[in-house]
Amino acid sequence: MASGKKPRTEDAFSSTEKLMQTFRMPRELVTFLRSEADERGVDLTAHVVRHLDGLRTWFGLPAAAAALLEADRGALGMGRYEYLLHLLFQRALALREEPPGFDGPSAGQGRKR
Repeated sequence: MASGKKPRTEDAFSSTEKLMQTFRMPRELVTFLRSEADERGVDLTAHVVRHLDGLRTWFGLPAAAAALLEADRGALGMGRYEYLLHLLFQRALALREEPPGFDGPSAGQGRKR
C-alpha cells in the first residue's frame, strides 16, 4: 500500500551531513598522506576527502569528458582503480617516446627536437 510520501530524489552525495569513519592504514601510508597534506597546507582529513571525492567525480572534469572516460572504462570492463592504472600505464608508454612534460604548458619552449 502506498504511503503517499514522495520518493526521495536527492543525490546520496549532495547532503551536507558529515560522517565519522575510521580506517586502519599502514603507518607508511598515513605518513605519506600527512606529508602531502602538509605540503598543500591542508589538514589530513581535507586532503584524503579531496582525493576520494576526486576519484568519485573524475577529478572535476567536465561532464562530457567524464562520460567519455566512464564509457571507455565500461567498454574495457575495468573497475575505476584498474582503469586509472591503465591510464597511468598509457602515459608511461608515451614517455618512452617523448620527454617528461612533453605536452605541458611550456612544451617546446627552449627545446630542440
